[in-house]
Amino acid sequence: MTKNYAVIDIGTLKVKFLIASLTPSGELIEKYSSNTLTCFGCEMDKNNGYVLEENLVKTINELKRCKSLLKKYGVKKYRVVSTHAMRRAKNKVEILKRIKKEVGFEVESISQEKEAEFFFTAVLKDFPENNEYAVLDMGGGSVQVLIGTKGKLIKVHMMQTGAQYLHDNFTKDPSNPNSFTTPEDLEIMKEYILKELLPLEKTKGLPIIYGSSNIIDLMKAINLPLETHEDSKTHPYKTYSKYLQEFMREVLPHSYTKREEMFPFQWGYMWGIDKAFLNVVTIGKHLESPHIIPSNANIAQGFIYSMVEGELN
Repeated sequence: MTKNYAVIDIGTLKVKFLIASLTPSGELIEKYSSNTLTCFGCEMDKNNGYVLEENLVKTINELKRCKSLLKKYGVKKYRVVSTHAMRRAKNKVEILKRIKKEVGFEVESISQEKEAEFFFTAVLKDFPENNEYAVLDMGGGSVQVLIGTKGKLIKVHMMQTGAQYLHDNFTKDPSNPNSFTTPEDLEIMKEYILKELLPLEKTKGLPIIYGSSNIIDLMKAINLPLETHEDSKTHPYKTYSKYLQEFMREVLPHSYTKREEMFPFQWGYMWGIDKAFLNVVTIGKHLESPHIIPSNANIAQGFIYSMVEGELN
């Protein structure tokens, strides 16, 4: 009987949940996945670094739902992890105790280095051995630029420029669904991203792999032009910065509610899509990247590979 493994990842914006098994050849077979918007780390900075109670309640409710599915799928081995927002939260200790009491989960607050390692492993699993890439792990709070080849992570550069962080700190009235992001807001964000990029040495010509669990699905949903390429079966498409810029211009004049109506992908995505794309375009220009490869990979896949390897060793 195939053994199922699971990872629950509490991120700044979403709780990501993956149940999967591995074939003897090492192929990951997804049994169940979800990306549920709970806004765990939303508006932390305006709340003096504390997670808002309403966002914590939504996150705990989602964890309870995930726990019920662990039983349904017969999962015996799983990990519950948290990333940037939990690392920053001033009420982190109280949150972890509350999750343990109300859900029964021991949550691992993983380091930036571990987050980078697992995401990098998951993304480049079936890419060519010696090709070098710049992998962007796009979170709600932070963005990690990971440069290297399959099996060799050479450089990690972390920036606090995630879409939710930019939205909360560089827009007016960020919680109002009828509010707008202005061109002036985006220009200020761009200057901030460029400042965060300064320590990263320019490495010309590296393709960008842009991931955050479902970016291939997102780009298809918004009809972004995609071309095929041969580097990876799990990452079969590439696109270009000019298309991301065109989409940013298209959504910018519209309120956040109107964006959601125009592009009904997953509620909440359109609030921050211009900020996420701004990161990709700005980093791409800095690295003179020829193209962008969208990714549906996430750190959960890297954790599952690690869990299986741990059993074998």
